[in-house]
Amino acid sequence: LLLHAQHIYILGVRSSSFLAGYLNFYFHLLFKNVIYVQNTAAGEIYEQMIHIGPGDVMVGISFPRYSNMGIHAIQLAHDRGADVVAITDSQLSPLYPLATAALLVSYVDSLAAPLSLINALILAVGQRKRDEVAQVFADMEQVWSKYSIFGKAEDE
Repeated sequence: LLLHAQHIYILGVRSSSFLAGYLNFYFHLLFKNVIYVQNTAAGEIYEQMIHIGPGDVMVGISFPRYSNMGIHAIQLAHDRGADVVAITDSQLSPLYPLATAALLVSYVDSLAAPLSLINALILAVGQRKRDEVAQVFADMEQVWSKYSIFGKAEDE
């Protein structure tokens, strides 16, 4: 779904926003079509999703206690014909029935397991886009070097 999406929307609210931000950081390096739906205010979420529809994919991340704001945004994506990839904890999650694909991970008040799942997703997508990713990182290395983005270890 992700490899063929016209646009990839990423949403996680409350504690899941941390996970969504991490996924967004890496997906921006892997794809040109990523939209990070930020949850600064309820109305703004819907404004950022105004163009979502068929051919798009919404990656929705939500764990107990599920945020109604996140659930409603995922519902909107589903209702407008976008595919939904739900990253959540179980088949009892309110995201599960809305999902085209669900990635389930144990959640016990820790983001370690969901972060590991998201990391595995990033690596799997990166592997499928291996040639493109290699070129992106070669380009980034040139930019980082030219603008001295990262410090270098001093010779001892």
